[in-house]
Amino acid sequence: MNPKDIQMSEYRHKELPPALLKRIKVTTDAFEIIDGISYEKAVDLYKRDLNPEENLVLWEEMVKGYKSFCASRCKSPQERMDVYRLLLLRSMFNDEESLKRANLKVLQLSEATAVLKLYRLPPKPIDVVKGK
Repeated sequence: MNPKDIQMSEYRHKELPPALLKRIKVTTDAFEIIDGISYEKAVDLYKRDLNPEENLVLWEEMVKGYKSFCASRCKSPQERMDVYRLLLLRSMFNDEESLKRANLKVLQLSEATAVLKLYRLPPKPIDVVKGK
């Protein structure tokens, strides 16, 4: 699919519960330095999500893996990006496919494998809904 063909869906939720907003803040606090997605932007995206809670659980799992692996390392932007990319890919694909797509800059294969093992949920590919 051509990324230029992707369009934002309409809002599906006028407001999100305060507890969900707090959880979203935790994920943006962890990843904004890497992906540039602010809390405000993330809230906007979750309001468009058919099931924001289900999606947030995946990001929370990524944060756990990221914080665990990076507790005593990940000083460089490239290393943080390698870990982030691996966890994001693992949220959608199995370990083997995630490694194939990772395009690692800093991490060695053994380190990348360790990162993937920190994500414990089953892969959930992104659903693409074709427009009208």
